[in-house]
Amino acid sequence: MLTKSADDLEFQSALWSACAQDVLFYVNAFVWTYDPRKISDGQSPKLPFITYPYQDEAFLSLDESIGENDVLIEKSRDMGASWICLTVFQWRWLFHRMQSFLMVSRKEALVDGAGDSLFGHLDFIHKGLPKWLMPRFKRQKLKLINLQNDSKIEGESTTDNIGRGGRRTAMLVDEYAAFDQGGWDVLGATADTTNCRIFNSTPNGTANAFYAQRQKGTARLRFHWPDHPEKSDGLYHDEDGLPRSPWYDGECMRRAHPVEIATQLDIDYQGSAYPFFNPKELENLKKLYCREPDHVGTLYIDGDYEPNFSEDDVGPLRVWTPLTDRFPRSDRDYVVGADISMGTGASESALSVVDRLSGEKVAELATNRLTPNRFAELAVALCRMFLGPGGRPAFLIWEATGPGRTFGRTLMEDCRFGNIYYSTNDTSLSKRQSDRPGWFSTSEGKKDLLSNYRELLMTGGIINPSDKALTQASEFVYLPNGRIEHGGSVLTIDPSDKGDNHGDVVIADALCAKIFRERKQSKPEMQAGPPVMSFEWRRKDRSSQTEEWS
Repeated sequence: MLTKSADDLEFQSALWSACAQDVLFYVNAFVWTYDPRKISDGQSPKLPFITYPYQDEAFLSLDESIGENDVLIEKSRDMGASWICLTVFQWRWLFHRMQSFLMVSRKEALVDGAGDSLFGHLDFIHKGLPKWLMPRFKRQKLKLINLQNDSKIEGESTTDNIGRGGRRTAMLVDEYAAFDQGGWDVLGATADTTNCRIFNSTPNGTANAFYAQRQKGTARLRFHWPDHPEKSDGLYHDEDGLPRSPWYDGECMRRAHPVEIATQLDIDYQGSAYPFFNPKELENLKKLYCREPDHVGTLYIDGDYEPNFSEDDVGPLRVWTPLTDRFPRSDRDYVVGADISMGTGASESALSVVDRLSGEKVAELATNRLTPNRFAELAVALCRMFLGPGGRPAFLIWEATGPGRTFGRTLMEDCRFGNIYYSTNDTSLSKRQSDRPGWFSTSEGKKDLLSNYRELLMTGGIINPSDKALTQASEFVYLPNGRIEHGGSVLTIDPSDKGDNHGDVVIADALCAKIFRERKQSKPEMQAGPPVMSFEWRRKDRSSQTEEWS
């Protein structure tokens, strides 16, 4: 074909038209790629870009998305994703008028530097094209202009002003999960730049904007190594049903750590960080215990912070125990754990309820729209919904730092609720109770709290039926400084959302587990007295609260 087209103008015109109409014809007929590893095998490093089926799908999908919507590409290493993205840009630059593309990576040398850079790939493609297929063009540092149709491709590295130089037809954000500071600044800086941002990366844990975009439901392409015909030759599955092949086995032998395998091969977000909770154990727990709640609804607050539960299938309160007249059985001993946010719509405030006799989690409530004051009132109502022997409200423990201070003040001064946790010095031998209400988080204290919860969870001391809670647990990671954080709390663009205001349900669960371990007791005897929630019971309950605070 190249020989015939060299001197045949009519054939050149036909080929040019075919290429302009069909990106797959163009790539398979004229585009070359480069792989220097082939030299060691005695092969030429210059390879024709003959596409595999998964690459065909990617080319067509990306072309459809340009100018229309964002796309996220999650991939194993060495699947040709970057080549595909920039080749789509190059094809449109060549055959479409007035296109404007931007290619971004974390360092300028990765965008336009010697060797294996994005513009280096474009230069290599152009060297392999026949002269009659190439337009008059201008090549500058970080810029490629088609002088015949006014299309251009430009490049940038990550800066605070990324993408703000003008509107774009599309932009490629390459290896996004590896960007400094999690890549959050890129989201804000580029939202108005283009309708089509292509986020391309191997996983790098959950503490970054790439993972956040994935969880938001951004249109996704997945390049997993079993889709590659050469890598999947001899494909089989292990006892867990996971794919393996001789190529994969060899790669696992070459790589030093399971995290590297998770990052480079498995597209495993939890495994590609250093997870605090064992991901496989969490998956086993989900299979064993997670189920749909028995009741779902909204907890309203009547006068004097009394509970009024209304089932509606969409409310934030989820209950995993039978209810009679909207109340659970009262021969149990309940503890409520609370993690509090600012209520700005960023992270959630969470309440968890655990049966201290069985270790079973029986309820969960999470919302991001209540202020700490209002959330304290809701917590009191929940404690009065989960009554124990003699009609005593559930015991309440909360994280008292940050917005927890306001929560605690409302709890005690406005609601006058007294069945609460007072902090202790867990590092002392006496563990003497202080006069400070609530649990105060420190780096070591948080590690102890989560370690205790992890032990109880993995040994069956705590039974958690909430899929949401165990999924959040899988996102807790070790940081380089040794701290344990939820991935979403490490890097975020919302200043009210910094620090510990993530993994909220897990913290609420862990606070319950703390009380479960410290105060686990045998089944209490039923106390004599009027029926729970009767008029006489309410009169005595109100009287006892007045005496307590007088």
